[in-house]
This record gives sequence, structure tokens and C-alpha cells, in this order.
Amino acid sequence: MQKILRRVATAERVAAKRAKTKDLKWFKKEKKELTQQTNQQLVTVRGELQAAKQSVKDDWELGPLAPRRDVGEWAGAKGAIHETRFGISARYSLAMRNERTRWAGGAHNLNLAIGDRAVLVDGPEKGHIGKISRIDEGKAEVVLEGLNKSNIRLQPDIRLPNDPPAFNVELPLPISSIRLVHPIRDPATGVTRDVVINRLVHGTMVHDRVTGKKRWSRIVPGLNVEVPWPKKDGRDFKDHKCDTLRIDVDDKTFVPTLLSPPMPESVIDELRNRYSRFRTRHDPEYVARLEAQEREKDDRRKLMESMRTPLQEYHRAERDRKKKKGKPRLTVEMLEKIGEVMAKNMERTRNTPGLLSGTPGSGDASTSAQEAAAAAVPPTSDVETPTQETQPPPST
Repeated sequence: MQKILRRVATAERVAAKRAKTKDLKWFKKEKKELTQQTNQQLVTVRGELQAAKQSVKDDWELGPLAPRRDVGEWAGAKGAIHETRFGISARYSLAMRNERTRWAGGAHNLNLAIGDRAVLVDGPEKGHIGKISRIDEGKAEVVLEGLNKSNIRLQPDIRLPNDPPAFNVELPLPISSIRLVHPIRDPATGVTRDVVINRLVHGTMVHDRVTGKKRWSRIVPGLNVEVPWPKKDGRDFKDHKCDTLRIDVDDKTFVPTLLSPPMPESVIDELRNRYSRFRTRHDPEYVARLEAQEREKDDRRKLMESMRTPLQEYHRAERDRKKKKGKPRLTVEMLEKIGEVMAKNMERTRNTPGLLSGTPGSGDASTSAQEAAAAAVPPTSDVETPTQETQPPPST
């Protein structure tokens, strides 16, 4: 049991290390791509800034002789920004997002929603109020309707013949540059007016175990005033000619019985996935086709075995003959001959130079040679066969 636990612990450590290495590799790759995109955007910004400065200088010094900038790819798009600057895909850290959303409750549980009214506190349009149309929580940015607009140049390669060279869109704004606007009634005067809310905190937090979502209220600290969430607009469904009518949906056109399958066989066959290797039920035609293929393979194999060369036929005949003959047996003459050869070898070994005739063991060697020769001869049966006495010849 301890061995199994050690193996499990080792496997978990190896898996965790492999996952950590994979995540680190992916993080480095993504960071490299983001760095390249950011550097490309910075180069574009610097180039546009230098071109704008040069344009102002040329207009001031040359006047009517200044070169035109709205030609070529930038024809009709003078003053627009490059499309590379519009598609910023940088990733912000959690600390930066929390810094941007500090007044709104933090990045995780943001106290802003689509439909809220917000006012700009930075930039050239400071003091303008707009409605939030989009929230990017990954960058802590929002888009306000009708505010922070800019002209984006459209590349000639992706531009249709009737499309303008530039289009006007709302650019994202950091959440730190806006504040929530909500009407609050003044208890002293009884007048309700729009108030800029500089800070929002979370109220009662409710966790829904079924959906896994969280709900909370937005509170203005100091006043203890709850700011309601904006109402979501209902989806506007339009009827089309291809839509199915409600009366057709409610009409019961099929009643299952025990005499017929609940659905057509073609649908059942499709649900079973006829091409799955785990399928166990097949059509009779499919089974018959597979059996025919197997029979064809067996017939071909038998045909290949029946086709032999003359040399193969000779070898087969030799094997059959040896099999019928059986294993060879040693006869008495063969055993006697083997005993003689063994005795000669022992005698030659005994008479080799370096071995004294009187040394102990020489007599044992001759004795053992004799015993080996005697052992080579099979023992005779203990039962003596009766001998027939020779009869004298008859007298004449």
C-alpha cells in the first residue's frame, strides 16, 4: 500500500511540474507577442506624431507650397489614426485593474453595468455625460455612447468601393477617468438632481448555489443610499417568414406506442454513429459484407498455401518421410562402438606425458574406462533362454 501511495504522489508531482512548465511556456509566448504588438503600436504612434509635427512646420513655413498629406492610402483620411492604434490588445495586471477601478469597488466585483450614466472627469470632453455601452473587465475600460470619438483609417485592401476611407467610432476609456451619475433627492430641499458619485462600495452579497453567480447592491458610503442597477432592455424579437408558428409547435404529430420505435430507424442509426469503432449493433448488409471479405481473405490464403514450387514440394515430402520414420534409435553395435571409442580416449589421456604410471588414480582411470565400456553395452535380461541340445545324428 505504501508503494502505491508513493507512486501516486510521484505521478502527481510529475503532472504538476509538467503543467507548471506548460503554463510558463505559454505565458512567456503570450508576453512576447504582447510586447511585439505594443512596440509596433509605439512605433506607429511615434511615426504619426513626427508626421503631424512636420506637417504643421511645412504649413507654417511653406504655406500654399506645402506638400499634401491626404494622397495615396491616406486619401480622404487626413487626421485619422492608424488602425494599429485602434486594436490595442495589451494585458493589464490585477494591480493595475484594481487601481483603475478602486472607486467602483475593485476589478473582481465591479459596481458598474451596461446602461449606467457616467461623466468624464479627464480629457478634452470633461464634464460630458454618456451611457455605458460596453465594459471590458480584462482591461478595466468602458465605452461611452457618443463620447471620445475618433476617426480610424480603413485599409484600402479591405475597403469596399462604396466605403469611406475612415469611420468614426467611440474609443475605450479607463474606468478611472469616469464617475457614476445618478439622481439623488436632497433631504433638506426635497429636490432631486443628478449627483456625481465618486465612490461606491458593495452592499449585501448573495451567492446563488444553483447558478453559481453572485448578486450584491451598490451603496454610496456616507449617505447610505443604494444605487439601483440599470434595467435590462428586453430582447426585441422580429417575426420572419421562415419562423415556425406557435400553433405548429404545440400540435402533437407523433404519439409513441409499443408497436413502433420512438423514432425512425434512420435517426436511430445516425444517433448510434455507424462509423464508431465502439458500435456493437450493425446492419445485416454490413455484417454480410464483412463476412464476405473475411471469406475472400481465407480463400486467398488457402490458394497461396496450395501454390508451391518443386523445391517446396521436395522439402515437404522429406519432412513427411522423416516424420513417418520417427526418431533414430541406437543399436547394440553402435553402443559397443561408442564404448570402445571412450575407452581409447581414456587410455590416451592416461598415457599422456606428464602423468606417471604409478600415480594414484591411474588404476582408477583404467577401471573407469572399463566401467564406461561395460555401461555402453545394454544389460542382458535375467531370464535365461533355454538352449536346445544338439541331437546326435541317427545311426546307419
